[in-house]
Amino acid sequence: MNRARENRVSPATLPPPEWWPEAAQALLLAQGYAELPEEPTPNPEPLDGLIRLILAQQNTWAVAQRQWEALRAAYPRWELALVAEPETLKRCCGLLGADWPGPNRAPSGAYCTNWPSGEASLRWLQRLDDAQARAELEALPGVGRRSASLLLLFHLARPAAAVDGNIERVLWRLEVVPPTWPAAKQEQWLEGVLPLDTAYRAAFHRAGVRHGREVCTRRSPDCPSCVLNRWCPSAELFMAAGPPAVETD
Repeated sequence: MNRARENRVSPATLPPPEWWPEAAQALLLAQGYAELPEEPTPNPEPLDGLIRLILAQQNTWAVAQRQWEALRAAYPRWELALVAEPETLKRCCGLLGADWPGPNRAPSGAYCTNWPSGEASLRWLQRLDDAQARAELEALPGVGRRSASLLLLFHLARPAAAVDGNIERVLWRLEVVPPTWPAAKQEQWLEGVLPLDTAYRAAFHRAGVRHGREVCTRRSPDCPSCVLNRWCPSAELFMAAGPPAVETD
């Protein structure tokens, strides 16, 4: 597909290949998510999930976990964090600082405060439908479509289709979406080709992330053992280059 045509194609008009359902099922089977996929449990406080996502996007999981624990210990109620000085937050977890919505930073109220109660919370999102909840999330400072999708799927238990770097790489190598598409368009495409089922979409996301980390790695992917290699145009090229090197990340 040439660049001009890629720019004309929309997620809604790009059909999946005939083999897509079989490939998706093979991925779920290989990663152990095909049998009785687990339904995500709504987070009693979605703001907790959003803050953890912000931390995880900029750090390894281990570092993000330590930062989360430091924040929680220092601020058992998020209202306390809202009025904290940015430098205090930086010292607490080494992140967020300038991006944290302090009391003088509009739109801090829209970010996490349920007016008129004054409670720092995103529980009000649970009363909205999927489209409304997404619109409200993407209107928050520093929250893009990817973060909104992850929060919707895993913390609000809505049937969103979330794409991370691992899934993005798998989709590109399978050539089911144009390589020029950003993650937002890829998510929109997945919305149309995955069953409208929260448990299935959560399982697909987990399987895709694990597959990208363990098999379809950035460098020297393990194509011979990949369950998707018969559909993947990239597999022949990688296998011709020789056995994969051991990756440490």
